Parts: sequence; C-alpha cells; structure tokens
Amino acid sequence: MNRIEITPVIKQILIACVVLFLGSYLLESRNVYDLNGLLAMHFPNSPLFKPWQIITHMFMHGGIAHLAFNMFALVSMGVIIEKVMGGQRFFKLYFYSGLGAIALHLGIQVFQVYSITGLWFPSMSDMGLKIDGEQIFSNGSVITSKEDLNKSGGIYFQTLLGASGAIYGVVVAFAFLFPNTELMLMFIPYPIKAKYLVPGLIAVDLVFGISNFSGDSIAHFAHIGGAITGLILVYFWRKKDRSHFW
Repeated sequence: MNRIEITPVIKQILIACVVLFLGSYLLESRNVYDLNGLLAMHFPNSPLFKPWQIITHMFMHGGIAHLAFNMFALVSMGVIIEKVMGGQRFFKLYFYSGLGAIALHLGIQVFQVYSITGLWFPSMSDMGLKIDGEQIFSNGSVITSKEDLNKSGGIYFQTLLGASGAIYGVVVAFAFLFPNTELMLMFIPYPIKAKYLVPGLIAVDLVFGISNFSGDSIAHFAHIGGAITGLILVYFWRKKDRSHFW
C-alpha cells in the first residue's frame, strides 16, 4: 500500500483545522468559551459578525465527521493538485475558493432578506426584530408572518463553518485537470470518472439549495460558489501557464 506524501500547504491547512477543532471542542466542553461563535461566519448585519470570520470560518468544523470528511477530500485530491501547480498557487486556489464560497452564500442570503423585507442589508432594528433571551420577536412593521420571522431570524443567527467551499474549488480543479480519473464515494462503491462525478455533486447541491428543505443545514450555495471560483482560477491559470498544466 502506497503511503501518501502530505504536501507542505495541505499539511498546514490540516494542522490549522485540527488544532482549531480540538481547541473549540475543549473550550466548549468545559464551558470556557464558544470559539465557534467567534470564528464561524455570521451574517454581516448580525450582532455576532466580526470581519475576520470571512477567513476563519473556512478552518472551522462543527463535528468530527465534518472535519474527517473534508480533510479526506482535501488530502486525496489536493496533494496531487499542489504537486502540479505548486504550493503558492495551491494556497491561492484554496483561499480564493473559500472566499468565492462565502460570497455566493451571503449573496443568496441578502436576496432572501430583501425578498422578505424589501431592504438591502437591513439591521435588526430596521426589520423590527428584537431579542429576548433565545427568542426573536417582530413588531410586525416589516415582518408580518411567523414563517418570515423564522426565516429572517435564522439567517441573522445562522453560523457557517467548514472548509467545504474551499475544498470544492480544489475538487473542481482536480476534475478539470484529470477528468478521466476514476473516483469513488463512500456510499457509492463504484468508480466514476471525475468529469461525471464532480458535476453530478454540484448538480445535487444546486437542487438541494434551490429546494431549501427544512432541516437541511448544509450550505449548498457555498459549495457551488467555491466550485465556480476554483473552475475560473484553474481555467485561466492553465491557459496562461502551460509549463505547469497540460
């Protein structure tokens, strides 16, 4: 069995994600501090939003399965991509894909809030919302239905965390450069070429994102945003630099 050689940038991303996950778990389990509340991404007009969350959210994870799945995907495909394009360019791929993911995710949320309130980037007071403990209330001036109250309140206090958006950029880059490589999902034990599997995963995200099923906590549009950004980057990099791409 061949041993996977972890490349330098991926090694640093792995360390950052694991250390932050363990730190978050230990601090929260001892009721010391909620690190996720500080570093996970919140809606920009939320009272919990901090500017650094735009970056830190892509190194945070909500559970061991979430962390393990993302790091497995990063290593299994990212190592090859980093060897092909080099560490500096690979980090740009990861970082910019993460930013593209959060940009599309927030753009969808802004549109959802606008569709409810008719306001762009309203504050909670603009929306007539107030907080009493863990309950959110509306004075009825802008938000008049319970459904809209729950939806808008969910957006303002939803947290987004995880490397998935950034990793989608890496996965798309892999499918673009190695389209005929056969991959397998854990729950589909049958090899599928990357050029079919990856677009299929993105299509599933699009369907679930548009459907907006109740109880679905996955940020599907963040995945799509990361994928689009990764595709744009690798397309233009290969077009401009044939010495590192083929």
